[in-house]
Amino acid sequence: MKRFMRIILSFVLIVMLTGCTDRLNLEDATLSLMVGLDLNEKNELLVYMTSPVFSREAKEKTEEFGLRASSMREARMGFDEIVTALTVSGKIQLIVLGKRLLQHPDWFRLLDVVFRDAKFTVNARMVMLEGPLNELFEYKPKDKPRLPLHLTKLIDTANQRNLTVKTRAQEFHRQMFEKGMTPHISELKKTKHAVRVMGTALLTQKGVYAGLVEPRDTILLQMLLHGKQGEISVTLPVKVQTDQNPIVKDRVSFFVKGVHKKVKTTYRDGTFHFDVQLKLRVSISERLFPFNMEKDYKKLEQMIAEQFHKDYAQLIKKCQEAKTDPFGFGLYARAYEYEEWKKVQDDWPTAFAKATVQLKPEVSIKGNGVVK
Repeated sequence: MKRFMRIILSFVLIVMLTGCTDRLNLEDATLSLMVGLDLNEKNELLVYMTSPVFSREAKEKTEEFGLRASSMREARMGFDEIVTALTVSGKIQLIVLGKRLLQHPDWFRLLDVVFRDAKFTVNARMVMLEGPLNELFEYKPKDKPRLPLHLTKLIDTANQRNLTVKTRAQEFHRQMFEKGMTPHISELKKTKHAVRVMGTALLTQKGVYAGLVEPRDTILLQMLLHGKQGEISVTLPVKVQTDQNPIVKDRVSFFVKGVHKKVKTTYRDGTFHFDVQLKLRVSISERLFPFNMEKDYKKLEQMIAEQFHKDYAQLIKKCQEAKTDPFGFGLYARAYEYEEWKKVQDDWPTAFAKATVQLKPEVSIKGNGVVK
């Protein structure tokens, strides 16, 4: 009896297994690894795509196409008319946006298919390119892997060093609808011989390009957002009494070993106030000036803290002037001053531009390298 029941159960499980009727052979698929959206001079939508070629006869192992269309879905039909196999969008690694496109406040609706179609990947990295997209998609470096794989690794590596953010499509969707902060994505630039990470592109609440945060300032942004994540290496200028030497500058470099952040949020005199205490544990990795660390290490801690305070003040002022809040201070306003937050939640960037942010860094040197 038990044996009969096992046979029946095995038969039911086999029947209920998902079949392979919708199988698609690799050679019959055009795997889109990178897509791009931009506008031409007439504000017509341009859609670009690059994919690998799985054919022994083909001399070129990648194919790139660009066409005019009114939407991404319409563009796919256009690509199916010229590519070798069926276009598949589930393997896209990068969604590249042109700067001209990001200057229009309603461009985000073009990504509707990305979030509506279950077969579309939401893990693609969102990237803005400074310059024409066709130059990027036609770029074929001889000393690099396939361009989509190279750019994906480039962004991931830069993010590990905190030189840029890594905003995936799903996270970007959340940022666009989050009222307490403004979206931000990676920014690239195609130079003559390479593709360079420029830093982080700031976007307004509607997704319009508002400015660039350079890699050095992106490190500060990342520390304020995520604390200690990845490798954080910082080089700062300090003012010390040294001999005049135009070659060697007064610089100190260090690794950030730990970050502890505490934000106090209040509302008074008609504005929001954010008091941020940022405690940093650092280890010196380079010092280009003579200094007695045994006696005066507290003085060096104070000099580093003062420079941090100055750099953070400039970064926050820049974001406020651009009416952006990539730090997410609006999340603290909503959590601790909800009644006042409700009044400005639909236009938080304007309220944040008037807010007062006092950041007090405290630096503690925990290591000085292996030399005395």
